[in-house]
Order: sequence, then C-alpha cells, then structure tokens
Amino acid sequence: MGYCMNQEETEFFVSKDHLVPMMEAIRDLRGKESITDGSGRHFSWVSHNFHTLTDPVEMLHAWRWEAEQDSEGNIDFIHFCGEKYGDDPLLFQTIAPFVTAGGYIQMRGEDGERWRWCFDGQKVTEQRAKVTWE
Repeated sequence: MGYCMNQEETEFFVSKDHLVPMMEAIRDLRGKESITDGSGRHFSWVSHNFHTLTDPVEMLHAWRWEAEQDSEGNIDFIHFCGEKYGDDPLLFQTIAPFVTAGGYIQMRGEDGERWRWCFDGQKVTEQRAKVTWE
C-alpha cells in the first residue's frame, strides 16, 4: 500500500508502567529500516532520529502518531497525523505487547477501503472490513 489514509476511530491504552519498555522496543527497530535510497536507510515516513527520543509521546509522533496521556501518565489515545500508509504495521507489531487487549485503530484508505489494527495484549492483527448493501 502506498496510498493516503485517515483514522476513523480508536480504542487505545498503554499503561505508564509499559512506556519505558515500549520505547526500548521501538529503539530496537534501528538497523531494521525498510528503505534504502539516496538519503540512506530509513523507515517510510518516520523521522530519522526516532531512536534518540526519550519521551513516549514524541517517539510515537516521530512515527506520525499523536498520543495523549491522561493525568496519571498512561497513553489513553492515539491519532494518525500523517498522510500516507508507511511502516505503521511494523510499529504496531513492535508495541503490541504493551497495548491493552481489546484496543484497535480503525483506518480508511483513499480508495474507501477500511481496516483495523486490533491488539490482543500480545500481538496485533489487521482486519479488513467488508461492506454489503441491502
């Protein structure tokens, strides 16, 4: 996929106790970049300095996801702030063990296709919507 996408809805929660290990897991992606071109090795649409960030909200923003924290420091909301589909599935595979089971992020592509990334507390799966008309 290389098309535009927009977020429709979400249910997303990462406990403050899981933020440090989540950031370490994201940092461990360094060296596994998916693209090699004239600008070097990098992930699709991800800030080159993602691995140097020390704040979980800033780190997710480097991957084009705006996160919000509640008054206790938990991440209780995430929203896509990019334009095009990139290495988002890799990010979600990486952070899936830290996202509370039952969470999901629902997206819509420019062609009308809908999908969800669904978290079960250990892994993420991608579900495609099927729309039927009566």
